[in-house]
Amino acid sequence: MAKKAQPKKRAVASKTSVAQKKKSVTKGTAPRRKAGGAMAAELRRKKHLRAVGLYEQALEALQRRALKVAATRFRKLISAFPEELELHERSRRYLEICERHTAPSPTPTTLEERVYAATLALNAGSETEALQHLEAALAEAPDSEQVQYMLAVAQAAAGDRASAVTHLHRAIELNPDNRFLARHESSFEALQKDDAFQQMLASPHDNGDTGRSSP
Repeated sequence: MAKKAQPKKRAVASKTSVAQKKKSVTKGTAPRRKAGGAMAAELRRKKHLRAVGLYEQALEALQRRALKVAATRFRKLISAFPEELELHERSRRYLEICERHTAPSPTPTTLEERVYAATLALNAGSETEALQHLEAALAEAPDSEQVQYMLAVAQAAAGDRASAVTHLHRAIELNPDNRFLARHESSFEALQKDDAFQQMLASPHDNGDTGRSSP
């Protein structure tokens, strides 16, 4: 009589080992994912801080009227940090201001235009440019008291005290009223200890000479 075929055993053990293996892999992956996410967040934070730092440097340059430096930093922020959309919007507004004020202006041709261009340059902190305009104006009108006075201001701002005193002396000779202007000119603060400067600013009557003869 033929023996009955024995039923094949199911591979239960193999299924259990696969499940355990999957479980162990899942447990090992979760911490790595967490660590990777924290690292990415830290990198984003550091990059944001660099963008903010560059933005603050650009603002500082803008406040001291270093417009070209400020514009360069604003452009760098926009190109190097594309994800900083809020800073982009602010940077573009300030960049427009920088570009508007640094756009080349027509070359001055008249005395008035040169003096005005020199005044703008001084206000922007560019003593070299101001002196260029004023030297051209001086060649055109050497006896202009306005040009002489402005040259004194520009030379004082540039740190050339001797030239500043010379031009101021000539400006006062041409128009004594410049003596009173000079007393309130902030650019002349560096000349306050100069004896020649003090003598020029002294009133003609400070020495006791009233113009009357002694009895």
